[in-house]
Amino acid sequence: MDHETALNTAKRFFAAFEGRDPEGVRALLSPEANVTIPLSIAGTPAPWYVFDGREHVMGYIDSVVAKFDRVAFLDKVYTVSADAGSVFLQANGDILSTAEQLVYRNVYVFRIDIEDARIVKVWEYANPVAYANLGIENSEAEAAAQAR
Repeated sequence: MDHETALNTAKRFFAAFEGRDPEGVRALLSPEANVTIPLSIAGTPAPWYVFDGREHVMGYIDSVVAKFDRVAFLDKVYTVSADAGSVFLQANGDILSTAEQLVYRNVYVFRIDIEDARIVKVWEYANPVAYANLGIENSEAEAAAQAR
């Protein structure tokens, strides 16, 4: 895989994520896709959430769509690894829930691992306290991701 393909795959993923387009996200995921949110509110080395397999990842994506009216990543800086197997994105989140009257802002670093133009792994790094302070209950997919 080349750098351009890797970068375009990552950009399409984030465009679908921001566009609240679950089918656009699904089309980019390998069947064994995984999303891991490693920074835990407990402050331990264990990940906070682990979503294993395309369907579980889609449960997470669906929960984001259900919770938030707007998902935007601002000030994006993409970096493609030397071997084009990973794309990193640093961005500032600007996320809104009108129903909950919440504005959620966080700083993100994502690592997207790509094989054959499909996403196999996403590492989502953000300040867990900023999210926990929103007081939003876990979705079914999130509860399952913590129970593993």
